[in-house]
Amino acid sequence: MRKLLEASRKRLAFLTIGFLERIMRDLVITSVLLAGITSTVWAQVKPVESIKVAKAPYFSALSPDGETLFVTGFADSEIQVIDLSNFKATRRFYGGYEPVGIAISPVGDKIFITNFSPGLVKVVDAATYEILDDIKVGGRPSNLVISPNGLQVFVTNFGRGKIGRIDFIDTTSHRVVGEIEIGVRPVAAALSPMGDRLFVVCSGSNDLYVLDTQGKEVVKKIPVGLQPDGVAVSPDGMTVYVANSGTNDVSLIDFLDLTEIRRAQVGNKPFSMTVDDQGRIFVVETLDKTITIYDSEFKKIRSLQAKKKPVDVLLSHDNRLAFVTDEKANRLLVFEVP
Repeated sequence: MRKLLEASRKRLAFLTIGFLERIMRDLVITSVLLAGITSTVWAQVKPVESIKVAKAPYFSALSPDGETLFVTGFADSEIQVIDLSNFKATRRFYGGYEPVGIAISPVGDKIFITNFSPGLVKVVDAATYEILDDIKVGGRPSNLVISPNGLQVFVTNFGRGKIGRIDFIDTTSHRVVGEIEIGVRPVAAALSPMGDRLFVVCSGSNDLYVLDTQGKEVVKKIPVGLQPDGVAVSPDGMTVYVANSGTNDVSLIDFLDLTEIRRAQVGNKPFSMTVDDQGRIFVVETLDKTITIYDSEFKKIRSLQAKKKPVDVLLSHDNRLAFVTDEKANRLLVFEVP
């Protein structure tokens, strides 16, 4: 009997240990699964605000004080004004027929807007929203950027033929003071931190043009991926990023050598992009309906979930918010940036 009891105790201890091991193993597996679910949920961030704006919103511009956002409504020919203190659409004003690109002077007194089909750049009083001037640039102006000192506006212009160009506009006289012929369908441009170099992507000829803004001349033409649609510059100015919609990748260009270092794979149809002060790259992946944040090595950090067709992303001055225009949803989406 004693031997039988001893054997029973040993068997019970063995079964107990085995049972506990199975429980611990199940707990570990459950934890791993939960961690994976948590990671997936963590990676897909939804907007904290979804603001109805004018139809077919393309691009936006932020006032120098960071309190007001202006959004172009291509189909409505209007500019939507957003009060960022409460995320309310306060009013609209006429932005000319088919407004696309928009930029605000550094002192905040003037707003410049491209009108695609008419071939105009509207100059608008930022206080009254009255039209101050119409600048005839011809062709089909798509986008624009303003120099850091506010003295010049650089306009990407499709032109009427196959050759595109960049128009240089004096912000005081509102006159075109220079033109440079470049590749086919220039769609976006970005400035170096000093403002001495302008980087322009031409989606029809698959290249990046580097321009000297003072000399008004082409420094170099760099082949990139297929259908480059977006461009941005790192905070230190040493790397230029080009979003290639046709090859679903980003070209990394060395600023000093002006050569392509490598290409990094991203999501489907990267259209536009921006970079924050930490060097993180925000890429609008239109077909995926996401804005993915990558580190400087292009490791994915997080994705922001848009609704139907995101077009552009703009960051608040403190880099805490991301503003995304969604063309088909007619919405401005606001995300908190981690």
